[in-house]
Amino acid sequence: MWVEFKCPICGKDLDDDKSMANFMVCNESSHGTLKFFTGDGCFFTSDQKVAEELVKRGKRVHVVDPHEFFAGHE
Repeated sequence: MWVEFKCPICGKDLDDDKSMANFMVCNESSHGTLKFFTGDGCFFTSDQKVAEELVKRGKRVHVVDPHEFFAGHE
């Protein structure tokens, strides 16, 4: 079964994150790097405002240190 993953902020397709297994990623400059873990449906961002928007939309989200979690993306 194929599932299409869309970014809940910008609506673009999420891409397979080649650097981390089981993650999808959106690198749209308007909201910065956003990762989605397919295992449990959580999003990861380094931007507090993006995290707040995701929570408003009913999404589970973690705010992370960009230098540790997004190495090579930002």
